[in-house]
Amino acid sequence: MAVTVTGVNKLFAKIDKIAKWSERDSAKLQNIGHRVGAVYANYLKANVKEYHKPIIFRGRKISPGTLRRSAGTWLPDKNRNNVMGGPRTNAIGRRKTKKNADGFFAHIVEKGDFGPRFGGKHRTQNTGVFRRGLSATKGRSEKLQLALLKKEFAQYVKRA
Repeated sequence: MAVTVTGVNKLFAKIDKIAKWSERDSAKLQNIGHRVGAVYANYLKANVKEYHKPIIFRGRKISPGTLRRSAGTWLPDKNRNNVMGGPRTNAIGRRKTKKNADGFFAHIVEKGDFGPRFGGKHRTQNTGVFRRGLSATKGRSEKLQLALLKKEFAQYVKRA
Protein backbone atom coordinates (compact mmCIF):
# COMPACT_ATOMS: atom_id res chain seq x y z
CA MET A 1 0.00 0.00 0.00
CA ALA A 2 1.42 3.40 -1.02
CA VAL A 3 0.83 6.73 0.64
CA THR A 4 0.62 9.83 -1.51
CA VAL A 5 0.95 13.36 -0.19
CA THR A 6 -0.36 16.22 -2.29
CA GLY A 7 1.36 19.58 -2.34
CA VAL A 8 4.83 18.33 -1.38
CA ASN A 9 6.41 19.84 -4.48
CA LYS A 10 4.91 23.25 -3.65
CA LEU A 11 6.19 22.96 -0.08
CA PHE A 12 9.71 22.06 -1.21
CA ALA A 13 9.69 24.92 -3.73
CA LYS A 14 8.70 27.37 -0.98
CA ILE A 15 11.43 26.02 1.34
CA ASP A 16 13.99 26.45 -1.47
CA LYS A 17 12.89 30.08 -1.92
CA ILE A 18 13.17 30.73 1.82
CA ALA A 19 16.65 29.16 1.86
CA LYS A 20 17.80 31.74 -0.70
CA TRP A 21 16.75 34.71 1.43
CA SER A 22 20.25 36.14 1.80
CA GLU A 23 20.77 36.06 -1.99
CA ARG A 24 17.39 37.35 -3.13
CA ASP A 25 16.99 40.05 -0.48
CA SER A 26 20.61 41.14 -0.36
CA ALA A 27 19.96 44.87 -0.72
CA LYS A 28 17.44 44.91 2.13
CA LEU A 29 19.78 42.90 4.37
CA GLN A 30 22.58 45.36 3.62
CA ASN A 31 20.27 48.26 4.51
CA ILE A 32 19.50 46.57 7.83
CA GLY A 33 23.24 46.20 8.43
CA HIS A 34 23.79 49.89 7.72
CA ARG A 35 21.00 50.88 10.14
CA VAL A 36 22.46 48.67 12.86
CA GLY A 37 26.02 49.89 12.22
CA ALA A 38 24.81 53.48 12.33
CA VAL A 39 24.10 53.04 16.06
CA TYR A 40 27.85 52.66 16.69
CA ALA A 41 28.81 55.29 14.11
CA ASN A 42 26.47 57.84 15.70
CA TYR A 43 27.97 57.08 19.12
CA LEU A 44 31.43 57.79 17.71
CA LYS A 45 30.32 61.02 16.04
CA ALA A 46 28.84 62.19 19.33
CA ASN A 47 31.77 61.19 21.57
CA VAL A 48 34.95 61.75 19.54
CA LYS A 49 36.34 65.14 20.49
CA GLU A 50 38.16 67.36 18.02
CA TYR A 51 41.77 68.38 18.52
CA HIS A 52 42.10 72.16 18.57
CA LYS A 53 44.64 72.47 15.73
CA PRO A 54 45.73 70.56 12.59
CA ILE A 55 48.21 67.72 13.08
CA ILE A 56 51.00 66.79 10.70
CA PHE A 57 51.44 63.00 10.61
CA ARG A 58 53.84 61.28 8.19
CA GLY A 59 53.67 64.27 5.89
CA ARG A 60 49.89 64.42 5.87
CA LYS A 61 47.95 67.30 7.37
CA ILE A 62 45.02 66.07 9.47
CA SER A 63 42.44 68.77 10.06
CA PRO A 64 40.36 68.95 13.25
CA GLY A 65 37.27 66.74 13.15
CA THR A 66 38.68 64.21 10.67
CA LEU A 67 38.27 61.24 12.99
CA ARG A 68 34.70 62.23 13.86
CA ARG A 69 33.83 62.62 10.16
CA SER A 70 35.34 59.21 9.37
CA ALA A 71 32.81 57.35 11.55
CA GLY A 72 30.34 55.45 9.42
CA THR A 73 29.39 52.09 7.91
CA TRP A 74 30.72 50.27 4.87
CA LEU A 75 30.66 46.94 3.04
CA PRO A 76 34.06 45.22 3.28
CA ASP A 77 33.03 42.93 0.39
CA LYS A 78 30.43 44.18 -2.11
CA ASN A 79 29.34 40.58 -2.84
CA ARG A 80 28.30 39.84 0.73
CA ASN A 81 25.78 41.21 3.22
CA ASN A 82 28.27 41.91 6.03
CA VAL A 83 28.34 45.56 7.06
CA MET A 84 31.00 47.06 9.34
CA GLY A 85 30.86 50.22 11.40
CA GLY A 86 33.60 52.46 12.77
CA PRO A 87 36.21 54.83 11.36
CA ARG A 88 36.40 54.52 7.58
CA THR A 89 39.74 54.64 5.81
CA ASN A 90 41.28 54.33 2.38
CA ALA A 91 44.34 52.58 3.83
CA ILE A 92 42.65 49.16 3.67
CA GLY A 93 41.31 48.90 0.14
CA ARG A 94 39.51 51.72 -1.62
CA ARG A 95 36.49 52.93 0.37
CA LYS A 96 35.88 56.21 -1.49
CA THR A 97 36.47 58.03 1.77
CA LYS A 98 36.96 61.78 1.43
CA LYS A 99 40.38 63.16 2.26
CA ASN A 100 39.01 65.19 5.17
CA ALA A 101 37.22 62.09 6.60
CA ASP A 102 39.96 59.42 6.35
CA GLY A 103 40.42 57.83 9.78
CA PHE A 104 43.62 55.92 8.95
CA PHE A 105 45.10 56.98 12.30
CA ALA A 106 42.24 55.71 14.50
CA HIS A 107 44.32 52.89 15.99
CA ILE A 108 46.86 55.45 17.24
CA VAL A 109 44.11 57.47 18.90
CA GLU A 110 42.67 54.34 20.52
CA LYS A 111 45.91 52.77 21.82
CA GLY A 112 48.40 55.63 21.75
CA ASP A 113 51.36 56.20 19.46
CA PHE A 114 53.97 54.69 21.77
CA GLY A 115 53.30 51.41 23.56
CA PRO A 116 53.56 51.19 27.36
CA ARG A 117 56.20 48.47 27.14
CA PHE A 118 58.45 51.04 25.49
CA GLY A 119 57.80 53.66 28.15
CA GLY A 120 54.93 55.48 26.45
CA LYS A 121 51.86 56.73 28.33
CA HIS A 122 50.16 58.57 25.52
CA ARG A 123 46.58 59.34 26.59
CA THR A 124 44.21 61.82 25.00
CA GLN A 125 40.57 62.69 25.51
CA ASN A 126 39.74 60.16 22.76
CA THR A 127 41.82 57.25 24.04
CA GLY A 128 39.55 54.22 24.41
CA VAL A 129 36.52 55.83 22.78
CA PHE A 130 36.12 52.98 20.29
CA ARG A 131 36.24 50.27 22.95
CA ARG A 132 33.81 52.18 25.16
CA GLY A 133 31.55 52.72 22.17
CA LEU A 134 31.45 49.04 21.32
CA SER A 135 30.47 48.06 24.84
CA ALA A 136 27.92 50.90 25.13
CA THR A 137 26.13 50.17 21.84
CA LYS A 138 26.37 46.37 21.67
CA GLY A 139 23.04 45.59 23.37
CA ARG A 140 21.12 48.27 21.50
CA SER A 141 22.58 47.15 18.16
CA GLU A 142 21.79 43.49 18.75
CA LYS A 143 18.17 44.28 19.73
CA LEU A 144 17.70 46.50 16.69
CA GLN A 145 19.24 43.91 14.36
CA LEU A 146 17.05 41.11 15.73
CA ALA A 147 13.87 43.19 15.43
CA LEU A 148 14.67 44.33 11.88
CA LEU A 149 15.66 40.85 10.71
CA LYS A 150 12.50 39.30 12.19
CA LYS A 151 10.34 41.89 10.47
CA GLU A 152 12.13 41.53 7.12
CA PHE A 153 12.07 37.72 7.26
CA ALA A 154 8.32 37.71 7.96
CA GLN A 155 7.76 39.97 4.95
CA TYR A 156 10.03 37.80 2.78
CA VAL A 157 8.19 34.62 3.76
CA LYS A 158 4.88 36.25 2.77
CA ARG A 159 6.33 37.23 -0.63
CA ALA A 160 7.99 33.82 -1.25
